Amino acid sequence: MKLKIYCPVCRINFMYGEEVFVGKQVICPICAARLEIRETEPEIRAERFPMEPEAEISERIETYARLKGYVFNEDKGLVKEGLLQKYRRYGDFYCPCRFDNIPENVCPCLDTRKGEVLREGKCL
Repeated sequence: MKLKIYCPVCRINFMYGEEVFVGKQVICPICAARLEIRETEPEIRAERFPMEPEAEISERIETYARLKGYVFNEDKGLVKEGLLQKYRRYGDFYCPCRFDNIPENVCPCLDTRKGEVLREGKCL
């Protein structure tokens, strides 16, 4: 039976087909965030798995690229540093390519999740 889990990072529900229990870690297939199951009753509740910021964003961008079949260009280090700077300044990994630090722009931003990279061949 598939279970529905809400990702607090990308704010989208995703279907999960394996057993869940409190403490289990899962990867959001939409944004690649590592989540930890906190409750299973009355519904499944997951939270961001606590990690050091550099480790978290490194894992997320690598996992997201692998899930989507993306390959980074030579600017990968600059993008990662931009994400870390925004985390330190604003408290989350907001897209360094976008000016507005709003939930839709938490990396990977909504436009990227909707296929912008696929259509354009790069992040804008």
